[in-house]
Amino acid sequence: MSRSVKIQAIIEEAVSEVFEAALPKLRAEIITRTVQELESLEPAPGSLPTDLLKAAAFSIQDSASQAEILRHLLEGVARFCGRAALFVIKGASMNGWQGTGFESNEVVKTINLSAANGLAGSALQGRSPVTGRAEEFDAGFVSTVGAPVDGNCVVLPLVVKEKVAALIYADVGNLPDCTVDASALALLCRFTALWLELTALRKAGITAAPEEAHVPAPAVAGAAVAAAPGDGVPAAAPVAEEDDLHKKARRFARLLVDEIKLYNQAKVAEGRQSRDLYDRLKEDIEKSRAAFDKKFGASPAASANYFTQELIRILADNDVSLMGVTFPH
Repeated sequence: MSRSVKIQAIIEEAVSEVFEAALPKLRAEIITRTVQELESLEPAPGSLPTDLLKAAAFSIQDSASQAEILRHLLEGVARFCGRAALFVIKGASMNGWQGTGFESNEVVKTINLSAANGLAGSALQGRSPVTGRAEEFDAGFVSTVGAPVDGNCVVLPLVVKEKVAALIYADVGNLPDCTVDASALALLCRFTALWLELTALRKAGITAAPEEAHVPAPAVAGAAVAAAPGDGVPAAAPVAEEDDLHKKARRFARLLVDEIKLYNQAKVAEGRQSRDLYDRLKEDIEKSRAAFDKKFGASPAASANYFTQELIRILADNDVSLMGVTFPH
């Protein structure tokens, strides 16, 4: 292996380790900031409850792939308008990906339009939502799917890594009492773009699942040196492997507990105040404990009790008394 290849491998290991450690905090930060923005929105007259926005955001965040993220985005958008279609941008054209609320949603998948003109062109160039008459989006599209009863539409760009990856078309359809909540749609698009970027970052920086991450660069380098011929000492591969196992176990425990905290922020706050965190979060804690034990319960890392350590550190701020008298430790 050439020196440049070795250096590249070490850098990739180091970058993966940094990304992996940062992802849970970044994930929680995105959710927290989005929820804060959702709660600060002033609902327009007749708009749907903010809880629907939160539900849509969490559905997007729970998606396992880019396609699933886009599907949940479209489902969320549909709660704030009558009809919606997602178009994927390819050069100067846009191809229908999926629609909802139309008489025939499948027909959206057969539609290919120019992305250079009309409302689509304005949204692409300005990288911001635009509103106007539906015919300004594309007369042929409106002719195919039928015009909305009020004749208007909203076109929103999905800006990922400073490029418009897709466009959302939304209107009231044939529902006379329906409104299009442009603020809610814009917020969902912004959140989705963030999550698509995070997903792409994870794929680029971490090629394995968190609990199956690569060996950190220092451990790889150390093992290679220890195993080099002529050192006069035994190879250190078993020691490095066990050290790596402990790092994986601690990391997995941290991810599990971060998930508990993320989805139960109110309970965590109440539990700390009442000093009964375990009672309030028992179901989630024991499910996560079972997941940890399934993966590491029969390994040497089990004796270190990493899952309990992370529960106390993350949920109780290192004060075990906040877990309550029923906490098994």
